[in-house]
Amino acid sequence: MKKILFVCTGNTCRSPMAQGILEKISYDNMLGIEADSAGIQAAKGQPVSDNAIAVCREIGVDISRYRTKPVRDLTLSDYDIIFVMTPYHKHALIALGANPYKVWLLGAETGGISDPFGEDVDTYRRCRDEIYDAVQASLKEI
Repeated sequence: MKKILFVCTGNTCRSPMAQGILEKISYDNMLGIEADSAGIQAAKGQPVSDNAIAVCREIGVDISRYRTKPVRDLTLSDYDIIFVMTPYHKHALIALGANPYKVWLLGAETGGISDPFGEDVDTYRRCRDEIYDAVQASLKEI
C-alpha cells in the first residue's frame, strides 16, 4: 500500500482537501493508497475550514472529522510520496530532513495550488477543482 502525505501551510484547507479527494478516488477505484495531511505551520488538533468542508461535501468527500497536524509531529520517511502545494513547502520539508526525491509539487504544471484561506466559497471551489485535477494527474506517477 502506498502512503501519500499532502502538506500545506496550516493544514486547514488545501492539504485536507487533497487528502479527502485522494482517499475517495482510492476507495472508489480500489487503488490501495493511504493518504494523510499536515501543515508546515499547523497547530495541532484544529478543525479544517468550514468552506473546505462545504466544497468537499459537494463532491461527496467528507473532511469534517479531520484535525490539523504539524509536519514536525510526523515521521516523513514513513511516506512514499509527499505532495506539497507550493515551492516554499518543498524547501521547508527538505530543510526538515525529507528526502528531496520524495517531495513533489502538486499541480507543478501550473506552479502549485493556490491558497483559498480566508476567501469566499467560490475561491474554495476553484481550489478544490485545482486539487482534484492535480490529484487525478498525479495518479499516473504514483
